[in-house]
Amino acid sequence: MAKHTAYLHIGPVGIAVDSGVRDPLVAVSVVVPEVSDDDLERADLEIRRAHRAAGRRRKDVEGAWAKVCRRAFRTRSNIFLSLPGFAEADAGQAALALDGLHGLRVHLVVTAGAGELPTAWTRLVKPERVHALGAAVTPADVGEQVARIALADEHARLTKTLVRLRRRRTRVDERVAA
Repeated sequence: MAKHTAYLHIGPVGIAVDSGVRDPLVAVSVVVPEVSDDDLERADLEIRRAHRAAGRRRKDVEGAWAKVCRRAFRTRSNIFLSLPGFAEADAGQAALALDGLHGLRVHLVVTAGAGELPTAWTRLVKPERVHALGAAVTPADVGEQVARIALADEHARLTKTLVRLRRRRTRVDERVAA
């Protein structure tokens, strides 16, 4: 079974995931898991351990990230999640968040602007899977940019598969000729 991809949007600039974001993503077979904004907020607070600062108890946020991840896996498709607060996570918290997405190829989409990319995240994700967007992007722009990233990733994957198949065909042709 092929691995699916998670496009995880983080950054100081939050976006509302509406039809302007969903439409370009659906066109390239990337779905947004059916989770509420409250679940995403609680997942953010759980991973960053910021529930006290938000006036919540640990019990209120416990298991929220696991719930989001379960919903993401249930889609059995490429997914897009936007959690802008994750940009403030330290290395341990980022690793914990990525552990929840184990089994998915994670592409990090950062709304960074002129600032630096969050090193806590960039150290944990392969460099070719980190994508920086400008800070002045609209939600529709984010949807279009992630759709482009998804298409480029699919193109690279298919090109790699074609090269492998060409090599195999050459070996088979040599055996047939012998």
